[in-house]
Amino acid sequence: MNISFVTVHVPELEKTIAFYETVMGFTVTKRFKAGPQTEIVFMDDGRGGQLEFIAGMGSSIRAEGISIGFVVPDIEATHAHLMKHGVAVIRPPATLPSGVKLMSAKDPNGLELGFVQYPK
Repeated sequence: MNISFVTVHVPELEKTIAFYETVMGFTVTKRFKAGPQTEIVFMDDGRGGQLEFIAGMGSSIRAEGISIGFVVPDIEATHAHLMKHGVAVIRPPATLPSGVKLMSAKDPNGLELGFVQYPK
């Protein structure tokens, strides 16, 4: 069994698409209506990771305690990139005793994004 995608219900689809394209480097791979007031968008990170965003049906983020994790090659460069784009960083880069580096931010919907850099 493989995870294919993660689904997130969002209140503002256009704002979400713009963020994930501009800041996170994702591309829209599918977009379609799923009812009179519901729209679904699949976005791909270019390396096989996919996010599905659903707007409509009273969509809102209720994801306390949940985050989407991203492995990055350089946590400091990622931090600078997020700051340049005005992204809310909730935990700046920190290095654990193991050498693993972590950081957390929020997307425009308030969903937590976790970033990790593993030691080389």
